[in-house]
Amino acid sequence: MLKKIKYFFLLILVIGVAVGGYLISLDSEFKVVRSRQINAPANLVFNQIANLKNWDKWAPWKDKDSLIKFEFSESTDKEGDYFRFTDTDGNRQRLTNLTLSPDSLIVQSLSSNETTQEYKWHITPNDKGVKVSWTVSGELPLLQRFYAKQMNDLIGPSMVRGLELIDRSVHRDMAKHETTILKPVDLSATYYLYKSASCKMDSLGKYLDKLLPEVVIYTVKNKIETNGKPFVIYNKRDKANNSVIFSAAMPTKEKVTVNDAGILTGQTPGGHYLKVKYQGDYKFLSDAWDEAYQYIASNAQFITDTTREPFEVYAVGHTKSLNPADWFTYLYIPLIEVEPKEMTVE
Repeated sequence: MLKKIKYFFLLILVIGVAVGGYLISLDSEFKVVRSRQINAPANLVFNQIANLKNWDKWAPWKDKDSLIKFEFSESTDKEGDYFRFTDTDGNRQRLTNLTLSPDSLIVQSLSSNETTQEYKWHITPNDKGVKVSWTVSGELPLLQRFYAKQMNDLIGPSMVRGLELIDRSVHRDMAKHETTILKPVDLSATYYLYKSASCKMDSLGKYLDKLLPEVVIYTVKNKIETNGKPFVIYNKRDKANNSVIFSAAMPTKEKVTVNDAGILTGQTPGGHYLKVKYQGDYKFLSDAWDEAYQYIASNAQFITDTTREPFEVYAVGHTKSLNPADWFTYLYIPLIEVEPKEMTVE
């Protein structure tokens, strides 16, 4: 009996040695790469990944289990910052920023009691936006080495999902916009230089991108003293026919004699205007105009002055921020009558 027990334990030992030898012979290292084209500025994509607070919106672990809670360090966008969480298997995890090279490279580590994985993000600009490459690499412990060759299939789909959610989150942030109706204001007359054109309303952005820089460049080249931000006058808006006649303008300190056949000079009439603040992408500006006119229509104290032209001023644009959600535009609609107590002067 003792002899049988002895042989049994010897067999177990032999099997254990064989299995151990097999595991030792396996490659413990793995590397999985997934990429995605994201049509957005590099700095926005970089911030979405480097600022760990944003992971709360798109982390693939939370996509599988929305009850996962992240515990963040005091700051979340610097090297050494981290967040901790407990995954669905009950393992305590910690993600840490190791290297942050603005708008191009992010290196992070995901560590638990058993393993440490390296996350490396390459952000490469192209003509449509950026290509984001996410590399996950690491070394598996002895008893998990047989998973090394399967890691591509095990974590690849989750990485693809994570990149998709980053894309969505970036564009969701870029699409944020808000219209705020401010008090009516009393504007003084001002001189300006301008170029005019007519187009379909859905082509307005393309025409503005061409004409407005031409006017601005003219003022710079001729050392003309300006008197504010560039603006656009809507000479005629015809929503029924989807057409618009507009003037791309730059305000000047005084009347300027021009020497360019394409550049003209004008003067705003001044007077009472409803002032509206719009924050967001220019593609939603038509909604802001509609909201402003609806506000006037619903208030008996306001009457639109059709003898003067409405205009919009670009206070903060793409030269200050690549994120459209940060852009500020002010809309001015001429009014015939307004209660004095509501009046401010600009």
